[in-house]
Formats: sequence, C-alpha cells, structure tokens
Amino acid sequence: MSLEAIEKDIQRNRLRDNDRKTRVHLALFDRLKFFLLFILVFAILIWASMANDPILTFHDAVTNQINSRWWLITLFGIEALRQIHFGLAETLAPYHGGWVRYFAFVERQIARIGDWNRYRLSRLIKLLLFVVLLAVILGAIYKEAPITALFMAPKALWSALPLLGQLAFAVFFIIIQFGSMFWFLSRGGIDTYFPDDIRTRFSDVWGQDHVLNRIRENLLFLESPEEIEKHGGYVPGGILLWGPPGTGKTLMAESMAGETGKPFVFVDPGAFNAMFFGIGVLKVKSLFRKLRKLALRCDALGLPR
Repeated sequence: MSLEAIEKDIQRNRLRDNDRKTRVHLALFDRLKFFLLFILVFAILIWASMANDPILTFHDAVTNQINSRWWLITLFGIEALRQIHFGLAETLAPYHGGWVRYFAFVERQIARIGDWNRYRLSRLIKLLLFVVLLAVILGAIYKEAPITALFMAPKALWSALPLLGQLAFAVFFIIIQFGSMFWFLSRGGIDTYFPDDIRTRFSDVWGQDHVLNRIRENLLFLESPEEIEKHGGYVPGGILLWGPPGTGKTLMAESMAGETGKPFVFVDPGAFNAMFFGIGVLKVKSLFRKLRKLALRCDALGLPR
C-alpha cells in the first residue's frame, strides 16, 4: 500500500454507529459465554443428582433436571433468541434498519443511562446471575435451600481443611485483605473507551486546522512505520498535545482514536494522587498493564496499535 493511499485512508472518516448498515459483530467468546455457563451449570446439577442417588440413571437425571430446573432451560432459550437477533442484525441490513427504525425509542431510553452506567449495570447483572447460579449448584450439592447453601459454603470449606491448612488459609486471607485494600485504592481515574463507543471524528474539531494537519502527518508515520523506516525516515514515539485547559486536547485525542479505530484511554488528572505510599506506583503499573492488554487485543483483531 502506498503512502498516498494510507494517508487517504486515515483522512477518510470512520463510519459512526448511526451510519452503519448492520450491527457491529460480536466476538466469538461474547456470543458463546452464556451458553457455556448454562451448559456447565446444567452438567453440574446432573452430576450432583446422580451423586446423591447412585441408582439414578443419566437419562432420568437429565429428565428430572429439565422438569425441576425449567427456568434454566428458559434462560438458555432467551439467550438463543438474543444471539439469533444479533446474528440477523449483523448480516442483514434491512433487518437491522427495521429494528432501529421501529424500536428507536428503546435505544433512546437506554442511551439516557449513559455508557459508563450501562457498563456498571451490566457488570452488576452478570455478578448477580453468577451468585444465583452458584447458590443453585450449592443447594443441589448440600440438599439445602439455595440461600442457605450459599452461606454454608465457607463453613464447609473451612471444616474440610486440616489444621495446617486452616493456618495457611488464615495467613493467606490476611495477605488477601492487604492486597485487596491496595487493589481497591488503586482503582478509578482511568476510563477505557473502545472504538465502537467513540463517536468523535476529525470533523468535530473546529479551529485547529494546523494542528489537525500535523496530527494527520504523524498518524501516517504511526500507521505505517515500516514504509517510513524503509526510506530512511524516523518514526516518532507518539504525539504530545500541549496547551492550557479548554483548547481541545482531549477532544482531539478522542477524535484521533475515533478516526483510526483505536481504543481511547482517559486518565483523570488527579488519578495518581493517593493517601498511602505506593498506590501511585500501582496505578502507573495498572495503566501500563491495561495499555499492553489493549495492544495485544489490537494485534489479535488484526488492528494496528
């Protein structure tokens, strides 16, 4: 690919979410994770019922679980319908367009929650689903109500350990407390936005044409470093935007991410200020660990960093 073609490709605006003809494709793990979870829970329930009744056959165990755990089958069916809907929206433009047209009010109501609040709400729902399924599994193993079995699990684990194991577990638990405290204090202040969540483009930045020209030039170097080095050029390590507050540095960085299809990591100015010594170091390490993971993810998806 020539340098002129690369430059034209960079200058060409990426499609916004509203301009897409079809839905963004889901990753394979996101498409299968709930199916695998439900199948694993169903298999554990069958194993627990056969372990509690040695004369029970596999066929009878499956039949009993289907009759008694019908809600699990219902959740599996709902997830199957959801993935069928996503598959049609990802491949058929008329289906996706009709869904967006006739159910736009649902999207507007969901958008009012906010991207970050929706992310946290989805994490909470997934955590509650995991706790509920764990309680059901423990209830089947201990032959108790799911809530009772959930509270019995730590006591059963403790009684199953020998004395040395209990001492080791106590020391390990104390270490976990300190580690959890430092981990909790080192969270926050760093937000990651993926390409599908970024709607800002170069056309949204006004009054900084000379800066945009320099950014397009440097993006050309960063997008195709081999071409530059082959001709004896020097590839910059990045782009540093400097200026007083309110001049559009963050907006320009976000537009760069949206234009090139890269993740955008926003770090709050006070993110590295901490009460305890060492929290700032943990936050810096966490930031670079996140950046390395994003770089590896871009490589796995075939995207340039």
